[in-house]
Amino acid sequence: MKKSTIDRKFAIKKIIGAVIFILILFVLLLLLSHWFYPQKNEDLTMQDVKPNGVLAEEDNTLDVILYGDSEAYTAFSPVQMWKEQGFPSFVCASSSQYISLTESFVHQSLEHQKPKVVILETNAFYRKMHSNNAFITRMENMLSILQYHNRWKVMSPLQFKSTQNYSWKDDMKGYKYAKLTTKGTNQKYMHKTSEIQPIPELNAQYVEQIVDFCNKKGVKVMFVSTPSYKNWNYEKHNAVQALADKTGADYLDLNLVDLQIDWHTDTADAGDHLNFRGAKKVCSYLGEYLAKTYQLEDKRENPAFAEWNDLIPKYEYLTAEDK
Repeated sequence: MKKSTIDRKFAIKKIIGAVIFILILFVLLLLLSHWFYPQKNEDLTMQDVKPNGVLAEEDNTLDVILYGDSEAYTAFSPVQMWKEQGFPSFVCASSSQYISLTESFVHQSLEHQKPKVVILETNAFYRKMHSNNAFITRMENMLSILQYHNRWKVMSPLQFKSTQNYSWKDDMKGYKYAKLTTKGTNQKYMHKTSEIQPIPELNAQYVEQIVDFCNKKGVKVMFVSTPSYKNWNYEKHNAVQALADKTGADYLDLNLVDLQIDWHTDTADAGDHLNFRGAKKVCSYLGEYLAKTYQLEDKRENPAFAEWNDLIPKYEYLTAEDK
């Protein structure tokens, strides 16, 4: 037998061996991922505990689900909108959320919910994301051991046989109460212009994918820009409006709505995030806007949603100092 033929066969064997090794490793990682993934949604080792509270909501009970970064969870208060308009909602937001993670949350929550509308807060559209961020997110979704490998410190062998128990409910429904006030300045920052501040291309692709996924699910998508004179301007507004026009999503820029935001009193950090007083103004307007625009049913008298009414006294007690 010629040496070249022997070498070729040896090379083929090495390739086959490598493929088999990779397949075995992949299957092993899949099995370990099941073991390492948190079995309870209040597990402090779980990524972003608060937005994962949505997993405990009864199937197909939420009319609105809101996604985004810290601009979203400090501005959107589902309990206030329930109190005033009577529709159930949830905020799946986390600090510095990449739009690739937003996509993961959308897919995860829409497995068990069919809201009338999904809201994407637009600040996350501008958080520059590299292709490796997106790749890592996809790999972590597929192989959760990559994300939760440090959980071995708190695990037991019995967990491998346990079933997921996502029963913890967040009484604030994803909202983070911001009591602090750090005075900003009441300056005009939305100067009308035709200039555009482009959304990073990869981010725009992810937004389009989210809209397409929701459309296929029969769920309307709405972009919302929360008030923030540190983060927002008319150039960004124009870019988001163009993306909304391209995808067919609705768009509401609350920076262009006269909400009577007082940057002396309504911000937690001098014009970046809203505090409770600012969020209250946002939700009073947004709740009414959503109820009218999407014909959301007032469910406050519906016995099936009595648990939501029980949240109001807790919410009022927590925020009493800010009234």
